[in-house]
Amino acid sequence: MVRSVHLPGRFWLLLLILVGSAWGCRQESVPPTESRSPATPTEKSPSSSVSLTPSSGDGVTPLPMSADEEGARAEELLAADELAGSGRTQEAEAAYLALLKKSPDNEEVHFNLGFLYGRTGRTNEAIAQYEAALKLLPTYAEAHSNLGNLYVRMKRFDDALRHLEAAIAADPANSRSQNNLGTALASAGQVTNAIPYFARAVQLNPDFAEAWFNLGRSQLVAGRLDEAILALEAAVRLSPNLAPAQAQLQKARQIRQARGF
Repeated sequence: MVRSVHLPGRFWLLLLILVGSAWGCRQESVPPTESRSPATPTEKSPSSSVSLTPSSGDGVTPLPMSADEEGARAEELLAADELAGSGRTQEAEAAYLALLKKSPDNEEVHFNLGFLYGRTGRTNEAIAQYEAALKLLPTYAEAHSNLGNLYVRMKRFDDALRHLEAAIAADPANSRSQNNLGTALASAGQVTNAIPYFARAVQLNPDFAEAWFNLGRSQLVAGRLDEAILALEAAVRLSPNLAPAQAQLQKARQIRQARGF
């Protein structure tokens, strides 16, 4: 059994802040416009199947939504995303809520609204929207990842790990989800267990500077000095302005010099 290594909370808070720019939840893993295009949903999405109009209650099967109606909804969602991206959060929220009245089974709208709430500090409302998205699409990797990151912030590590593991199960090739799970484990004091996920993140995306930093910092804490130096050098090479990586690299080199190698 791997023994957990407990670190001062200040370090992992710094780590979370660093990778925030790459995640989103702040820590959200992917901004809504980057997760999946609402105008071109994937075939696994419920909203990509034929949408149905509300039943009249008379036992008549509702007619499928027309292509024009589907296109209009996609345009409305795109417009709401643009409002959110430009910082017009109140207008964006109103637009998302209006869309949910028309299409309550659209997981993209729930996801994007959850992202908006998470970004503006409305954590409980963000959680509710991500859960609604996952109820409609249980394999929605980005929703699992963003929800897991919110739980890391709240130090609800069991919930965080459950969702981040689900994100990886749904999308094993997503480097950000690998990095997020590593950070959750490290934040919970399981540094040694976190290392393989950081390593997998940089294997999937060799240009992921923050993941290289997380890998190097964790290896340094675990006493794997040579590996830590290599990872931190990669982080600094990819992102010269990543000051914490520079500081940790200097520290690692000083330790190696003091040991005489």
